[in-house]
Amino acid sequence: MKIAAVRLGGLAFLASLVLAGGPRNASSQSSNFFGKVVDLPNTVAEVLSPATGRIISPRATPFTVGDRVQKGDPLAIIEHRLNLHDASHISNMRWDLLQVMLEARYAALDARIEREEAERLFSLGSVSPQRVQERKAAELVAKAEYDKRRILLLQQDEQIQASNPKRQPLAAPIEGEIALSNFTQGQMIHEATLLFRIVNRKEVGVSARVSESDFRPWPAGTIARIRFDGLPGRGFTGRLEQILPVVDPQSRTRDVLFRVENPGELLRFGMIGQVEVQAR
Repeated sequence: MKIAAVRLGGLAFLASLVLAGGPRNASSQSSNFFGKVVDLPNTVAEVLSPATGRIISPRATPFTVGDRVQKGDPLAIIEHRLNLHDASHISNMRWDLLQVMLEARYAALDARIEREEAERLFSLGSVSPQRVQERKAAELVAKAEYDKRRILLLQQDEQIQASNPKRQPLAAPIEGEIALSNFTQGQMIHEATLLFRIVNRKEVGVSARVSESDFRPWPAGTIARIRFDGLPGRGFTGRLEQILPVVDPQSRTRDVLFRVENPGELLRFGMIGQVEVQAR
């Protein structure tokens, strides 16, 4: 059996995958190739900022690299803040809202005056009760319109002053370990800024490019035993997850992927070793 080692980050890691399926004999054939530990689908999640604002932690000590989180755990809170362009736009719009609000206020004052006048004339017997009721109804409509315009203007002022910022919580999309934390407490961030990267290494992949001369049509789910030279005495179990049917026309290789259980998360992305698959 060929033995090969690859040095990564100053440490040598050697992986040996041996297909389980009965004793070996002289006629059995093995395939040897290098493989690399990679992430599997849905095991790495990136958390981006949904809006521009100030980021604060939901707990006393902010999450940082190396912390473990469960799916749904609150990671951070975004206090929405206007950027310079939005603030300028809203400030310009305020004058239009103010004008409409003032017009509604004058209309409400006129409606109140007309209602009071109708009540005085009614007391003198000059107008009917129906006329008084009409003036009261018109006053209520005018006052409701004024209140609506006044509240809109107040909301606009709150946005400009940021006196009541909108808070948006961010939750962990998966269980795992925080591999990247890209902010400081209270920092102003922009929409789509990468805040966290969460990695789940309970299962990893071993990916390899197999030459046509070494490739065999191994069935899906083939059980593999995995050993790393850098982890003596530790055995790992994996299954053949995927064989890409496309052959690279230049290198004459195809990609294969093994799903590997990773108890204790000892296997890290990027570890490289020699892969041996023993044919039946």
